[in-house]
Amino acid sequence: MPSWPNSNETSDADDDEYMDEYSSMQMEYFQTPDTVIDPSFSGLVVESDRKCILHRQRPGRFVAFEGTDTGRRFIGCAITDGVNCGVLEWVDAPWPVILQRCLTKLWDMYHEENLGRVQDKEAHEIEVEKLKKELDSLANQYSQLVDDVSKLFDYQDGQKSHDMDYTSHELKEKKHQLEEQAKIEVQMEKLKLKKEQRCILQSQADIIQNTRKAMKEIEVDRDLLKEEKKKLEHVISELLKVGHGSKEKLDKIKQVVMEE
Repeated sequence: MPSWPNSNETSDADDDEYMDEYSSMQMEYFQTPDTVIDPSFSGLVVESDRKCILHRQRPGRFVAFEGTDTGRRFIGCAITDGVNCGVLEWVDAPWPVILQRCLTKLWDMYHEENLGRVQDKEAHEIEVEKLKKELDSLANQYSQLVDDVSKLFDYQDGQKSHDMDYTSHELKEKKHQLEEQAKIEVQMEKLKLKKEQRCILQSQADIIQNTRKAMKEIEVDRDLLKEEKKKLEHVISELLKVGHGSKEKLDKIKQVVMEE
């Protein structure tokens, strides 16, 4: 990590040295993961004079919500508009491999489910658009038919003026009914589309909730394992003190425990 000069002691030479360090940094510092709001770890860092790389502003506290880093706390650039400097420092160490595998599996499940919903939505939109085109075509054909019939009756108006008026009115009523029916069908398709969108949003919310629940359960298991490890270390220490058992075997057991 680069050094972070005190704002009261920054000089031109310090700026040159800072920029040299900045230019040699790995690009991973600029990759800011998605975050989740955690009231216990949020806001700007005010305990030190640390500044972000590009903007020289106080960094913020964040909790990652992406991939294998989900749940890890980090210090990062607090700028939301424009270029973001990315992660300045990870507060939490990387999760154990077994937890990272679980997180990867959960995120893969989420993306797969979300992709399926999006594909279903796109297919539904294509079908709706197709039906709209067919409906417009039918409406045009009907309008043409009405015009042709009207012209025919106009041609025979001299003999059947009364019947023509009645038939024209009937045709207008039929046309109005068809137009109203078409409007209702289009409205129903829009309602179905909105329902599908709500289902997609609900599915995303359920997956995120299940992911958080699974993370909490994994953290509880991890804390239990740590507690058991401490108890076993204490027992080994007591046995070594009182001289029980073979010291060599106990040392091997202790070594295995420490490796875990």
